[in-house]
Amino acid sequence: MQQEKRPTNRWRALVVLLLAWNLAAQDFQIRTRVDLVVVPVSVKGDDDKLINGLTKDDFVLLEDGKKQEITNFSNEPVPLSAAVLIDTGLSPASFTRVKDSVIALAGAFSDQDEVAVYRFDHLIVKMTDFTNNLSMVESVLKKLDQIEPSPNTTFIGPGPFSTPGPVINGIPIEPVTRARIPPERAKVLNDAIFAAAEDLRSREVERRKMILVVSDGQNSGNDHSFDDTVNRLLDQGIQVYAVGMDSALLSRRLSVLGSYANATGGDACFVNSQNSLEACYSRSAVQARNQYVLGYVSTNKPPGGAPVFREIKVQVARGDLETRHRKGYFQAP
Repeated sequence: MQQEKRPTNRWRALVVLLLAWNLAAQDFQIRTRVDLVVVPVSVKGDDDKLINGLTKDDFVLLEDGKKQEITNFSNEPVPLSAAVLIDTGLSPASFTRVKDSVIALAGAFSDQDEVAVYRFDHLIVKMTDFTNNLSMVESVLKKLDQIEPSPNTTFIGPGPFSTPGPVINGIPIEPVTRARIPPERAKVLNDAIFAAAEDLRSREVERRKMILVVSDGQNSGNDHSFDDTVNRLLDQGIQVYAVGMDSALLSRRLSVLGSYANATGGDACFVNSQNSLEACYSRSAVQARNQYVLGYVSTNKPPGGAPVFREIKVQVARGDLETRHRKGYFQAP
């Protein structure tokens, strides 16, 4: 079993990289341009295990298709600022699994991490602010046991080519009762992630910022679009780690949860058992904490007007390895 690395005081050199990332993530009204682009990268093998022991020379980094020189490199673990989002609109069976896994969820973090907890459905509730008191985090999560799930439902009735009952010349000879189920409720997944990103923006630069969201991926009634939310995540250097259940289990990486993870350099797992759910918590925290961090100065000319999006691709010499990283950043004028 892979051993998790805990943060040590050796990661102080990484502060320079993280500080540059934080400054680059400020609003575009700030005139000072930071040239150093910072890219945390996870590398995984065919068995989905993290690959350790790589060096700077093992990586090739492209921006808008142009190879960039990697000037800064680190592989030291760093503490986390983690926002945990729990979807209370899961199916009763899935929500019960979540409630039964709160000890494992709190235990996925170390005492050097800080964690905030939110729950959401058609509303967003912040259950606790950021704290490194994991006992408090566990106690707050146990309050989920007081909440009844409110899964989204839809109208169910015969399809356009179905025969609802006996007919004569296409006309039913007896009344047909169609099942009426309450209309679908809003599920503000975008807004919940956006709210967590707003709270994470003020956390210490020495920490890696992540959102761990447990959801079925249903998404409606939001004030913020997916694109707006992803842009905010990229601005602030926040990675999304998703635990998909129910309908997300069917669509997997094609779901909006997979899209958030892919865009931000996080990851997603899709579960239908208690063991896989709890394993996903631990894997997400370990992966977020233990990443390679690449830094470079872009050779692309800064734009003259509005910020422009630059696409980032990171490759490893070994072609059988998968890299996960944010897909780009906005280069300021």
